[in-house]
Formats: sequence, structure tokens, C-alpha cells
Amino acid sequence: MPRKVRISSSETEKKRSLISRLFTYSLPHKSCFVSAFFMLFVAVVSEMAIPWLAKVILDEVIVPQKFDWAQLLGLIGAIFAFYCIASCFSYWQAVTFRHSALLVVNDIRKELFSHVLNFPIKTFDRQPAGKLVSNITNDTESMRDMFVSTFPAMVQGSLRIIAIFIAIALLDWRLMLLSLALIPLLLIIMHLYRRISMPIFDGVRVQVSRINSQLNEYLQGMDLIQAFRREASFQERFEKENRRWLKFRSKAISIDSLMLIPLTRLVATFTAAVIVAWFAVESFHSVIEVGTLFAFLSYIERFFDPFRQLSMELRKLQVATVGSKRVFELLDSESDHEKHLQLPVELENSRNIEFRNIYFSYDEGTPVLKNVNFVAKGGEFTAIVGPSGSGKSSLVNLLMRFYEPQSGEILIGGQSLYSIPDIQLRELVGLVSQDPIIFSGSILENIDLSNHVSDLKTASYAAQQVQANQFIEKLKGGYNHTPGHSGTSLSIGEKQLVALARALSHDPDIFLLDEATANIDSETEESVKRAIEKFKDGRTVVCVAHRLSTIRNADQILVMNKGQIVQRGTHDELVTQMGNYRDLYLAQKEQEENVLLDSSFGLSTSTV
Repeated sequence: MPRKVRISSSETEKKRSLISRLFTYSLPHKSCFVSAFFMLFVAVVSEMAIPWLAKVILDEVIVPQKFDWAQLLGLIGAIFAFYCIASCFSYWQAVTFRHSALLVVNDIRKELFSHVLNFPIKTFDRQPAGKLVSNITNDTESMRDMFVSTFPAMVQGSLRIIAIFIAIALLDWRLMLLSLALIPLLLIIMHLYRRISMPIFDGVRVQVSRINSQLNEYLQGMDLIQAFRREASFQERFEKENRRWLKFRSKAISIDSLMLIPLTRLVATFTAAVIVAWFAVESFHSVIEVGTLFAFLSYIERFFDPFRQLSMELRKLQVATVGSKRVFELLDSESDHEKHLQLPVELENSRNIEFRNIYFSYDEGTPVLKNVNFVAKGGEFTAIVGPSGSGKSSLVNLLMRFYEPQSGEILIGGQSLYSIPDIQLRELVGLVSQDPIIFSGSILENIDLSNHVSDLKTASYAAQQVQANQFIEKLKGGYNHTPGHSGTSLSIGEKQLVALARALSHDPDIFLLDEATANIDSETEESVKRAIEKFKDGRTVVCVAHRLSTIRNADQILVMNKGQIVQRGTHDELVTQMGNYRDLYLAQKEQEENVLLDSSFGLSTSTV
């Protein structure tokens, strides 16, 4: 892994550190870059030889009219050969640079995504998904541009300028000194362009990131936007952000149009006029060679090309610097890579769970859980119920180690939850959430998600246990069926059954069901209830439930309210006690009776 460079407080040193760190990713591919630089050197030298050969033809053959055909054909052949060499080596170096840059970006993206995969869950609460996508795609792409064009352009420009100065010095050292005087002027133009353009291109990058985040949010909530007929409102919001992007882009185009070509071309034209005037004055005192004048003008024209090119590449360099800054900030942010390096710990009973005096808050402010204490014994079914916002799902999040409590202790098998390696914990626990996620790929790959190579036998057995096989086998392709983006071809109930089979596929000791029956129909709920009965066979089941019918057979029911456990016991015990559970039970019972009554009334009226 490339070493991390410490970034100082100075802005200049920060940029140097970023670029230095970025170049460490090229070290594994240095042979490709060395080859590309060699080919670039050959291409530049060959290109710079052409005006000199043209000078020889003019001064030694055409002007004196000494037509030595062998010499003339030899010089023309040499020009043609150098053109071919310059063209071929330019092509090869461009291909090699691009291939090398792709390898570098591939390494950066792999490291970046690996880092994101190990982020604590709380990181995703703060980072918009669109911003992370922009970091992994757009920002790394701008870093690619640096290796493909910016860095080669800087080296090529430097080689060209050196070669041109050598050639001009051999022609006339006084004109070489005149050319040297142009460099400060061109550097001032480049510096002005950089100072003016950088804030604008920073704004472009920020605005693109904002648009990506906004689009991601809008597309995910498109059903609500259309349901509430808010298309016009969200269109206006999007157009507002897009106008800001257009404003920044328009400024960038104006600056490029003014400073990149017209200004440098003006200086080039002025320089050419000075050189012609110089030769005109010299012609009064001595004979001026036409070939020398042609060579001077050719070299001076080439002399400005690197500065124009470098001015254009400064923009890409700035974008790459901003992109690399964002990427490295992401790479330097908190991650849990070390969690995979821990050795397994010995557990007394991997099915026993204990919460001791747990206090927890998501934002270090309002407590979500307060002094929570309970034990879920191995092989028992523990249910957690309560109104929305009472802290039920937070218990699951803590048990999955997605978040850490501010105080208290969570034990599994007598060991602290935070002493158990991540791999061991994930093998111990199977999670089914309220909103099942279906990834791109087949049903088989979605069920057997814990293995690198999906196993049909394992997946089909898990599906049979939760009765998901009944609808899977009816699908086209069966377990190889691809349900589309986010499982669009599956119902909510079918998605939940796939999620249950997924949790069962790696045979965990502990099952966590976080309101797994909240959004499913009664038929699927019965399948879930039967699955829970099978899960209980030697395993610990912790079920956060909204529907009390799902958890009537629980060995222990914990009733949550305002972050605290206010009641605990079995269903039969709690319904006889005055309290939250009884109120919740009676409310749901009344609701079910009303639904049944409405259904019966509808049936009777239709038959009258």
C-alpha cells in the first residue's frame, strides 16, 4: 500500500504533498512510465531535428541552387524518417501513458472502495451517497487525467524548451538570450491564469458533486415525488443547482478563451515580428541565410506550444489536485481495516447475549437508549416491541456493532462484543432488516451472499427452510433468475423471504430480525413465523417486531419506551398487566377486528 504523506499547514506544501502522494501510486508501474518517457524523449528529439534539416536544405541546396540530388533526396528522406519516428513514438508513448494511468486509477479505486467497505456505519449517516460516488468515479478520473496528459505534457514541454534553446543557441546565441527574456512573461501569464481559474474550477467540481448528490436523492425518492405531484418543485430545485454549474462553466470558458490562446498568440506574434526586424537590421551588415530565418521562426512557433499546453494542463492539474485531496481525505478517514486482522476469541456460549447498563446516542446529544439491561439466553426467542422512536432498532445496530454505546457493555458468550473479531461476529450473527436489499445478480448470489462462490445446495436449503423456494422455482431460470435493479421483479414479501434465506445460508448462532414483518402481507408473515420457529432450533432469535402476532410465542418480550425497557415477560404475562404492551396489544386487536369487519361488510353488501 502506498505510504501516507503527512500534509503540512502551508497550502503550497499541501499541494506538493498531495502530488507526491499521488505519484507513489505510480511506483508499482514504474517500468511502464520509464518506457513511456523514453519514447517521449525520442519523439521530441525527432520533432526538433526537422526544422534544422529544413534549414540545411534551404541554405545549402535551394538558395545557392546547388542541386546535389543525392544530398537533397537524403535530406528529404531524413525529414520524412524523423516525421515517422516522431509520429510513431508519440503514438506509442501516448498509449503507454494511458495504459499506465489506467493501472494507477485501478489501484486507487480498489483501495478506495475497499476503504469505503470498511467504514463504520455512522460514516454513511454523514456522507451523502452521491458524494461518495463522485469521489470514487469523478475524482479518480481527474487523477487519471493527470497521469495521461498533465504529467507527460510537463515533461514533453520541458524537453521541447530545452531542445529549442539548444538549437537557437547553435544558430545565434543573441537570439537565444532574447528568447530567455520571454520566459518570465509567459510564466506570469501562466500564474495569472492559474490564480484566476483555480477558484472557478473548484466551484465546478463542488457543483458537480452537489448535483450528483441531489440526483441520487431524487431518483431514490421518485415514487414520492410523483405521488405528491412535486415534479415541478423538484425540477426547479434541480435547475437552480444546474444554473450555478452553468455560471461556473461559463466563467471557465471565458477565461480559457482569453488567456490560453489569444494572449500567448499575441506574445508569439510580437516575438516573431521582433525576430524578423532583427534579421532585417542584420541584413544591412551581413548576408542573412533564409534557412536560418525559417528555422528561427519554426523554433519560436514551437517554443510557445509548451506554454500554451501547460496553461491548459494547469486546469487539469488543479482539478486533479482537488480530486486527489478529496480521495485522500476519504482514505485517511476512520475505517476498520484492522478488524479483519484480529484472531478469533473463545466464547463460553456463542448464543448468549447480555446488555449491561447501555447508554447510547447517535449524535452525542439526545440519548436514544438509557440504562438498558437484559439477557437473551442461548436457544431462546427474545422479542423487542414498542412505539416508533423507542430505541428498538438501535439495540440491533449496537448488537451488529454498527455503532458504539457511550457507556455500558454488550457481551456475547461472556466476551465483550468489541473484543470479538469482525469476521467471527458476522459468522455468529444473521441479520434481516425491515427494508430488504436485493443486489444486482441472481437470486442464488443474493441468498448465498456470505460466500465468494455461490453454492446452489446451500442456497436452496436455506430457501426451503423459509419457504422461499415456492416462488423462486416458479421464476424464469429459478435460482439463476436476475430480479433486476433493487429486485424490481420481486414483491416486498418475496424480497423479505430472500433476505431470510440469506440470513440462514451461513448457519449463524444468532438471528436478528429488525421489523422483518412490518411491510409484508399476512401470508408472508405466516412464512416468517414458521421460519422463526425453525430458527429457534438451537439458536438465539432477537426479533424487533411491530406486529405482536409475530412474537406471541417469544420466551421473553422486552417493551421499550423512550429508550428504556419499561416491561418484560411473556405474552400471556404482559397482556394481563396494565402497561404499554397491553395498550399496544388491544390497539392492534381492535385494528384487526375493524379490518375484518370492513372486509365482511364489503362481502355482504356485494351479495345483497
